[in-house]
Amino acid sequence: MIQFNMQGKNAIITGAASGIGLEIAKAFAEAGINVAVADLDQNQADAVAKELEEKGVRAFGVGIDVRSFEKLEELVAKTVDTFGSLDFMINCAGIGRMRPIEQFSKKDIDDVIDINLKGTIFGCKAALEYMKTRKQGKIINMSSVASRLGLDGGSIYGASKGGVNALTQAFGREAAPYNITVNAILPGVIRTNMWEQTLEEWAGDDMEKRDQLFKEFTKDIPMGRPQETKDIANTVLFLCSEAGDNITAQTIAVDGGMTI
Repeated sequence: MIQFNMQGKNAIITGAASGIGLEIAKAFAEAGINVAVADLDQNQADAVAKELEEKGVRAFGVGIDVRSFEKLEELVAKTVDTFGSLDFMINCAGIGRMRPIEQFSKKDIDDVIDINLKGTIFGCKAALEYMKTRKQGKIINMSSVASRLGLDGGSIYGASKGGVNALTQAFGREAAPYNITVNAILPGVIRTNMWEQTLEEWAGDDMEKRDQLFKEFTKDIPMGRPQETKDIANTVLFLCSEAGDNITAQTIAVDGGMTI
């Protein structure tokens, strides 16, 4: 992990109890950043917060559904009250469902759009309301290379993440006068629990077939390997550091050259 020292900075990370969000939380703690660990699962959020505190930072867990703007407003207020400020808002909560559009129920569509897109919009808005009063802050949204690839079975998921890209590009310009940067990370192919769910939809419980499908899907990545959660965490750390102060309204793919 790249070493950064951001002692005393404070962050909210949604979706922080597993996968990419968890890796970012650990990286932030290593860099001295206090973390509000937000996740749908309160117990897992609490467990991660305890783990981060063992690294010497302050942390607390909160169970939250990002589909509620009011709950995100409350989370921002609690973070400021607990830590004294909010420097970084990392909108990482999301779900991934990859299947042909005719196999989606209305509820499935609502869930993907409401969590991936509206949840990110709500997170941006809640953070902005506080950050603009200080005229500083950094917001990172989690998108996906699925927003660029036009994957078979990725129409709804890709649309939700394409919306995150458009949000980031426009909102980054809106927030710039307040000295707030807004960027999106587009992770490539990382075998997190979300990807395992997709592989399960494609191959069921056949682990050999799952492995083969994953290998086939990643074989043409120019850098020769799938991505890892630490690849994403390193990029988030960079953007949140002083080195990223003049980068905003960007959609940055971390995918080993999979997209251009």
